[in-house]
Amino acid sequence: MSQKLSYLLIKCIFTGMGILPKQWRDRLGDALGRLIYRLDKRHRKVVIKNLNIAFGKDKTPDEIQRIAIKCFENLGRICFDIGWISVSNKTLDTYEVKGIEYLRRAHSQGKGVLLLSAHFGNWELLREAGFFVQKRYGWISNIVARQLDFLPLEQFFLNVRTRHGTRVLQTRKHPFRTIVRSLSDKKQKNHVVLLNDQRVDWYEGVFVNFFDTLACTNTGLARLAKKLGAPVVPLYVIRTENGFIGEFQPEIPFIPVSDEYWELATNTQRYNNNIEAMIRRYPEQWFWVHNRWKTQPCCPWPKK
Repeated sequence: MSQKLSYLLIKCIFTGMGILPKQWRDRLGDALGRLIYRLDKRHRKVVIKNLNIAFGKDKTPDEIQRIAIKCFENLGRICFDIGWISVSNKTLDTYEVKGIEYLRRAHSQGKGVLLLSAHFGNWELLREAGFFVQKRYGWISNIVARQLDFLPLEQFFLNVRTRHGTRVLQTRKHPFRTIVRSLSDKKQKNHVVLLNDQRVDWYEGVFVNFFDTLACTNTGLARLAKKLGAPVVPLYVIRTENGFIGEFQPEIPFIPVSDEYWELATNTQRYNNNIEAMIRRYPEQWFWVHNRWKTQPCCPWPKK
């Protein structure tokens, strides 16, 4: 099948999912998630394992299983949400933005803003928060995203993500330089969204705690905050019964440390703490399918 036909097929499938009424989308999304939970043994085991690392001391096996099922239901709903945002011009009708004052305060510093986020709720609706603030305040939203290997699917997602003016910064080539260039444009009030909850290889990050277990975490956000002096403001999309909330949170100030390594580790730990706190509030809404703790230290871990 040609790439053009593949793209049209993908678009037709998501359009069909997106034009359904919300109640149908939610019910079918839940059913899809439960079906995947039953059939996808490999990812089910990853989710249960991750939940036991995070909550094994606090929750019973039955509670962990319920969270796992809810996690898959959320993923099922995301599929239908993507169809919806690909065709609807009224997504802001069910979208509430909270904490805009934190973003306004950060922009007033004149250095651009780094928005810390995660694969949480429905992260594809981060563009709605960007659409809202661009429409009201003229601030330009940029989202850092890894390019998908299957080009027709990549083209579809790129079209969806940029549909309301949000810009996508690809991470395959020179991501650090691209972000610096974007925030250094003083003619525009730019902010960049970075999802900082995925594992990296041991040589790409630092090992800091995430749910009291060492997790190799990307240091790019801390490096950018130091180089640019740009404030870091958390932003998460929370799923509710009636729609979504785009929640901006207070700035996480950068803490200078004399040792470069521990400076990166200290600030990256603060970002992990913020993400963890959000997951603890809504554990079923995080992407537990990702094998977050897979990367292990290759040597005994240094103590400060």
